[in-house]
Amino acid sequence: MFSALLQIDGSGYFLRERFNAELGATGSWKAALFRRFVPANSWRLRIFVGVIVRLLMLRRRWRNRHGMPVHRIGPSVEAVTRVERDTRTIGFSDPGPVEVVIIIPVYNNWSMTATCLRSLMMTSVATPYRIVVVDDGSTDETPERLAEIGGITNLRLTENVGFLRAVHAGFDAVSEPWVILLNNDTVVTDGWVDALVDLARADETVGVVGAKLLFPDGGLQEAGSLIFATGSGVNYGKGDQAERGWYNFPREVDYCSGAGILIRHSVWRSTGGFDLAFAPAYYEETDFAFAVRRAGYRVMYQPKAEIYHFEGATYGTDESPKKRALMSINRERLITKWSTELSTHLQPAIGHRVGQAWRTPRGRILVVDSSVPQTDKDSGSIRMFELVRILRQMGFAVTFLSMRGVFGEPYVGALRDLEVEVLDGRANYAPEIARLGPVLQLAILSRPEDASKTEPLVRHFAPQAKIIYDTVDLHYVREARRAEIENDPAIAAIAEQYRVMELGLVTRCDATLVVTDTELGILGDVVPDADVRVVSNVHSPLPRVHGFRDRRDIMFVGNFNHLPNRDAVVWFVEEVFPRVQAAIPAVQFNVVGSHLPDEIAALARPGVNIVGWVQDLGPLYDAIRLVVAPLRYGAGIKGKLGESASHGVPFVCTTIAIEGTLMTSGRDCLAADEPEAFAEAVIALYGDEATWESISANVQRAIDAQCAPEVARAALEALFSSFGL
Repeated sequence: MFSALLQIDGSGYFLRERFNAELGATGSWKAALFRRFVPANSWRLRIFVGVIVRLLMLRRRWRNRHGMPVHRIGPSVEAVTRVERDTRTIGFSDPGPVEVVIIIPVYNNWSMTATCLRSLMMTSVATPYRIVVVDDGSTDETPERLAEIGGITNLRLTENVGFLRAVHAGFDAVSEPWVILLNNDTVVTDGWVDALVDLARADETVGVVGAKLLFPDGGLQEAGSLIFATGSGVNYGKGDQAERGWYNFPREVDYCSGAGILIRHSVWRSTGGFDLAFAPAYYEETDFAFAVRRAGYRVMYQPKAEIYHFEGATYGTDESPKKRALMSINRERLITKWSTELSTHLQPAIGHRVGQAWRTPRGRILVVDSSVPQTDKDSGSIRMFELVRILRQMGFAVTFLSMRGVFGEPYVGALRDLEVEVLDGRANYAPEIARLGPVLQLAILSRPEDASKTEPLVRHFAPQAKIIYDTVDLHYVREARRAEIENDPAIAAIAEQYRVMELGLVTRCDATLVVTDTELGILGDVVPDADVRVVSNVHSPLPRVHGFRDRRDIMFVGNFNHLPNRDAVVWFVEEVFPRVQAAIPAVQFNVVGSHLPDEIAALARPGVNIVGWVQDLGPLYDAIRLVVAPLRYGAGIKGKLGESASHGVPFVCTTIAIEGTLMTSGRDCLAADEPEAFAEAVIALYGDEATWESISANVQRAIDAQCAPEVARAALEALFSSFGL
């Protein structure tokens, strides 16, 4: 009944939009609603609107009580829903040759079609397209109005053939490789075409891409759809908050509603498109999705393509017995046609929560870390990001739970572009683990603090899942070495706390990941029965832009939240660099890294350039002649050396810096531990072109042998195989 209000206002506004605008206003919004919507002599409408207002108030209170904001439509929706009878305000320029065509099937309801077309005209996209409107025998003013609009193709059917046949008529009339099927009861948003097309173009296995559908008030209508073993289906997330992380990453889904989907035209032709056995409607998109998968393609959901959908306005929302009977008939038809495939689907009790919201060939993995990977800030983030990429390439669905640190762009978006669900666990992570529990096969828990918090929860909510503790490095070893250098009993006590925590995790978890053979040996001695595997940092050799003669200066790179890096730079500047400057007066030492503390900034002096954070290190590695890693303590593998090696930049380091690597001093680098010897190595390598060129080539081979993506993937495959996955 509320939908009947859409055209009650003579100016053509949708009352739904006005209600939302008033809900967001300050002051007496209830009185404002009455003043704007109800003339003094319209007492029947006053009573009706009063009921609606009270319902909206109850909805508002309920959502506020549960921490859920009252959604409002965006400004673009408010603008385009000012429907005017004068179609001269709607028009499109000739796009020229295009690869994308939008097909809009319509039947009567001209005001809705005008709104859709106006939204297309007003929104900004980079991808050129043309529009084909299929008029399915409309009997209102639609034919005349469409004829007045320039820049579109108006395909007029002489009789009403129904939605499915109208769609087929549209496809038969176009030849572009990418076809977007769009309902006329929609309002599109900026970039929606680009998001759909870019996802499909990036992967030749993608046959269909569906948009995120929103209700006019901004609430979620659909984030892809699920089909259960019973043949029943549901729009995933319907009625929930559209901003939740659950709904904002691309993923493979069972099917997408046809209100806004991109279809690879060759796939439409090879599958025959919508099966006319399902005419006039219902279950046709579901059936088509099964056919697309049988043809070897994937059906994807793209949250970046947001479309407001006035559900049911295109061909009606009739809930008559005839409609229910037709839906029942077509559901049975779907079950009969796809019984084998449906037998692998989940039952609604689990699937509705999370189960087949993701389609995946291998299972689901929860990855827990302190922060979303900030690949421009620290080497641990680079390793984590690459491991997640490898897990996706292996066919796993991945949920990334960020526990403590940064949660924002561009870092969240980078993970979502890998089709990863990214969740913010800083406030409360337990409900997220509980939600995922029934469908998890694996959990990778990174770093001792966060692994200790989440391991009991995973055991409780996902008893079937294998738990892997990812050390990143052995914290207790690192802190013990620091305590020895600084001769500090307090640090030694911290090291002991880490030892108890980490060895407990190694004992309780089903497997443990370390980054070097050295740490593999350490754990083998103290926890001999544990399943410990080496999965190191991930680097690939990069083309070297410049040779020895086109480079100059020395560089250190590191995240200064990591205390060994602070100690290393202070030691080098105070103990080593004066000796280097005496031999090479023109040389500059560049200190590069994130989270620069005052004690490092204070080291600036002639010849010492405190650069700080640099987003893209590539140009620096292409220009620098030498990297130094003067680490006096630490554990694990040093990402700064992996990065330098992958760029083919030789380095001078301490022996502890190359601990656990395949690098040998004299062949792949130069190593020294005392200030005088370290300075002599820097001076020698900085001025010896032949040695520099030899080490440059050797170190790239060494890092590839230990840290290539294929090495990490093989180690993970072997581990998962031992779990039967």
